[in-house]
Amino acid sequence: MSLSSSSNTINALGIFGRLEPSQEKYFKEISDKYSKYPEGDDSIGIFNHLSLVINKDVSVGRIPNYLDLLRELKSYLPFKIKTSDVIIKEDKHLALSFDTAQTQAIRDLASKFIPEGVITTYYTKVVWFVPKENQEKVIEILKETKEMIFYDFKLVANRQDDTNTIYSSNSIK
Repeated sequence: MSLSSSSNTINALGIFGRLEPSQEKYFKEISDKYSKYPEGDDSIGIFNHLSLVINKDVSVGRIPNYLDLLRELKSYLPFKIKTSDVIIKEDKHLALSFDTAQTQAIRDLASKFIPEGVITTYYTKVVWFVPKENQEKVIEILKETKEMIFYDFKLVANRQDDTNTIYSSNSIK
């Protein structure tokens, strides 16, 4: 195997906040009880995340900007967001919504390092593929979550999962 010299880009690259393990576990337990994942779906294995930066066809030469941003984001950890509601996305995923003013500081910081691709989102999907007959029950359960705590920011390529995680704020000394 050899490295190709025909491309110097990464298909997709992003930085995402990752929920603390106890919250991930809690949402997984809800999902295990109430969700019905379609076999082989692309979203299986994606961690619950707060989208901060997403870009396509990123030049390898831009990676230092992403690493510098990760280093600066470390000072915001743990990053806490007060939730405002439970919403349904794409008719089957349940998300916790929040006021985007809570993420303004990290978005401003991100735009200093990576001016393009900074995401303004008002929700984080936490329980995926909930059939309509289970949605009301899961919404009531999720309304008890008043805060999301993100313990790390992850630099990932192509997909928000552990396998595609390149680096994280917490791994920076």
